[in-house]
Amino acid sequence: MQRRATPLILALVTVTAIVGRDAFILPLVDRIQSRDVEVAGCVRAAEGETFVSAGDEGFELYPGAYREPERASIGRNSSMYEELRKLGVSSLDIELMTRQTKKTFDWRKIRAGQTFDLYATQNGVLDSLVLYTSPQEFVRVHRSGEVFVASVEQVPFEVSYVVTHGTIRESIFSTLMAQGAETALATSLEDIFGWTIDFVSDIRQGDQFVILYERRDYETGYMAVGDVLAARVVNSGKEFNAVRFALDNGSVGYYKEDGSSLQKSLRRAPIKFSRISSNFQKRRFHPVQKVYKPHYGVDYAAPRGTHVYSTGDGLVVAAEYRSGNGNFVKVRHNKSVETYYLHLAGFAPGIRRGARVEGGQLIGFVGSTGLSTGPHLCYRMMRNGSWINPRAIDLPAKDPVTKADMARFSVARDTYMATIHAAMLDGVENKTAAVAELSLPTRQLRASVF
Repeated sequence: MQRRATPLILALVTVTAIVGRDAFILPLVDRIQSRDVEVAGCVRAAEGETFVSAGDEGFELYPGAYREPERASIGRNSSMYEELRKLGVSSLDIELMTRQTKKTFDWRKIRAGQTFDLYATQNGVLDSLVLYTSPQEFVRVHRSGEVFVASVEQVPFEVSYVVTHGTIRESIFSTLMAQGAETALATSLEDIFGWTIDFVSDIRQGDQFVILYERRDYETGYMAVGDVLAARVVNSGKEFNAVRFALDNGSVGYYKEDGSSLQKSLRRAPIKFSRISSNFQKRRFHPVQKVYKPHYGVDYAAPRGTHVYSTGDGLVVAAEYRSGNGNFVKVRHNKSVETYYLHLAGFAPGIRRGARVEGGQLIGFVGSTGLSTGPHLCYRMMRNGSWINPRAIDLPAKDPVTKADMARFSVARDTYMATIHAAMLDGVENKTAAVAELSLPTRQLRASVF
């Protein structure tokens, strides 16, 4: 019986060895050898060249190791792993790539519709990848030996310069929209002058603005507003000018023409483009409690969910729910000044006791929690233990341009403001126009506008 079975067993072992060789061993050897030869050092063959690969009979040449670059997009309810597998990339490479580059880019944040360019070999070895995360940015991944390296880069763009100016009839938004300018510039103006002007209550019909800004045209065909280089606002007959400037230490800010900072220790308002529904007052009829009592804050009426920003740098000492205050945030700015943000619908991510915040940072959302009759923000300020009117406080400015930076600042100021003044010579009617080039002012031009 044993003698009869021996030939059968030998036959089965032989077949298994052949099948295993074809199905598993040779592909594995091919995989290792092709990696060593084809992808070592991330070197791609030029068009028409061939790669050396190990075969059964030693080394031989074969063409077409690299496939043509492929462009694909992320499907609905899909992932980068699934899309790359569809294109034949090995699961091992995908796993290595996502794991080794996760500190640079979180691959779980892939969104449907995002496109990517794939560079890989015919047998599924990943060489490099370019993922377009937005019209302005992309993630570049490339292989360096057996390690994947990633970087987040900006899509190349060309810069041109634009001046827009106008007279406000209804709002800054409507004025910008009427002349075909980017409405995002309204937010830029608030960010620049918000330390001095309360854009909720101070802006009047007949006020004027002039803005010199960058226009960025990306290779993807996308256009975006770049940096605002200089701006002027005439509010109730008073002029405010701003010049963007980068100090030698790398910090960037907006300064007056004399080099003093426009940025104060605290902003005038914690919410953008809203309406004041109740001012700071020592005696007010409370709409919920139905009694007269002091109102130690300024109420800003705004739709539920409107963003609320910290008015200055500081430490969050409270972010919780408390009876009449509802959800509120308390920020300590220094030893003497604290600000309060009441009736919030909720807190922004990361806002909790002990967190550090910067001026202009999102801290919560307008709601109607606590003793409130509707969505609004109650903004309060305390100094040395006493409530004060946030709209009446005299705020100190931050550091001015240093003496070492003043020469460079003067050149930037004169160049930018000359362009603004030249645009104003054309009249104060609403107008948006491209600027051919930024040039230093002439003595005659400066004499004609001052």
